[in-house]
Amino acid sequence: MKKSKMALAIVSTTLLLGGCNVDVENTKETKILGNGDIALDSESFVSVQDYKGDEYTLQNGEKTDKIAEENRDSIEQAVKEFFLNKYKTEVKIHNIVGAVDGASVFVESVGEPHFYTFAIVPIDVEKEKVESDKVWSQEGQIEDAISTGLYAMINDQEFSNLDKYLNEITVKNPVVGVRMEAVERVGANGFATPYYYTSASGEYFTELYNKYIEDPTISKEELKSSFEKYNFDSNLMLITITLYMKESDTDPDEALYDQIVSDIEQMEGIPQGSYSVILHDNLINAEYADGSKKSSINKTKLNEIMKE
Repeated sequence: MKKSKMALAIVSTTLLLGGCNVDVENTKETKILGNGDIALDSESFVSVQDYKGDEYTLQNGEKTDKIAEENRDSIEQAVKEFFLNKYKTEVKIHNIVGAVDGASVFVESVGEPHFYTFAIVPIDVEKEKVESDKVWSQEGQIEDAISTGLYAMINDQEFSNLDKYLNEITVKNPVVGVRMEAVERVGANGFATPYYYTSASGEYFTELYNKYIEDPTISKEELKSSFEKYNFDSNLMLITITLYMKESDTDPDEALYDQIVSDIEQMEGIPQGSYSVILHDNLINAEYADGSKKSSINKTKLNEIMKE
């Protein structure tokens, strides 16, 4: 199993449903319009309200996808055991997608800490054999996901405040998030909701993760006390808010975007971290699970909106 080759095929999953730019010119029958934007092929792009992640694909995954489907039960069992044995965490399987030399298996943790991530099951295409004893993951991918879930666990009220604000935004304004099914089936973005995903790094999160692995039953109070002794660096927790216009054939509303950014900058009682805000039109690329286009608005540079 050549892990480096496989990693290239699935690296995009770490940024699904967010603001990563995909090579839209390589999708079916795309062309550049006079204004420089993309004429979107209806086969590749769908309304975000309709998207559940069913069409999501990975590079050169046709053969492995078929083999994985024929061996779904053994793959699911192997991945569940992998998470229990290595990460002391029970997970449920939402999706299995074939890729080069293997299958990416998208999971959700059961209970707290709550997070989404994926593991990889190698497949020998020539022998049509699933190598269930060799399940692996990208370096730091699952550790990062668990860390974000722990952070959300000990900052539950702050995340609740953020959720309430974003729910109100979508009720009062013509914007939406992605469907929950898409978050589950192709998200793999740690602690996440239809409106945002998270990523964590640094010494604090390493210690938080280690405490959990040493004792998966550790209480929220114990985790909070370990957090309080740190001079927390907000650069280490990234929260990416991603919204879509509710109506089709509607460009992203810049005035609304600016208002959301201003609200986040001024709000009190939301999680400490570095925030980004992205606003797309109504369409999402069904194969890549990404809404990025030239019309998308993303004025927030990394570490620009800091909540201390």
